[in-house]
Amino acid sequence: MARADVWTREQLIMALNVYCKIPFKDVKEAHPIIQKYAPLIGRTTTALKMKVGNFGRFDPVLRAKGIVGLSNGSKSDEKI
Repeated sequence: MARADVWTREQLIMALNVYCKIPFKDVKEAHPIIQKYAPLIGRTTTALKMKVGNFGRFDPVLRAKGIVGLSNGSKSDEKI
């Protein structure tokens, strides 16, 4: 049985989808897209905001601008 805090593949795909919809500088818990998708995937707005931040560390466009995203991600984030 999976732990409740472990993100499923489907949740990660949805979080990446959210990452692609919001400019990185606008990722906040109060963002309407974060508020819409968090309950749909069974996560809090805080958790989704953090996961979107985790995806930022893989973005070469952000890296070229000196933005590194969040450093604590999972191997599953990288696979997605």
